[in-house]
Amino acid sequence: MNKSLIILPLLLVSGASFAFSWDSKQENINLTAGVSDSREGAYQLGRDFASNIQQSSPKKLKRTLGIYEYGLKTNSIQIDNSHIEVDEFATAQGNVKYRAIVNLGYSYDIRESN
Repeated sequence: MNKSLIILPLLLVSGASFAFSWDSKQENINLTAGVSDSREGAYQLGRDFASNIQQSSPKKLKRTLGIYEYGLKTNSIQIDNSHIEVDEFATAQGNVKYRAIVNLGYSYDIRESN
């Protein structure tokens, strides 16, 4: 009887530890880094933005990238790759402006129930 009282809680605890697994997700997002009067200025804005993102903490990345998944392992968020695009557009007054768009590839882990 005493052995069964000891074994039962151990089985419950060990069974609970295997009730989930980690799954890795990969996503892409386009973020606007800013607008400039010149193409070179827009590229610089994009480079600065991408550099700041690369150096951000996982907690800040969670907010910046808008990751709100149940079971998210925040410390697993990382930027895998990035590239910069410059979009030319005209304002209502006819002025040409350049928009820096940073395309980020990122990954993170989430806990999934078995």
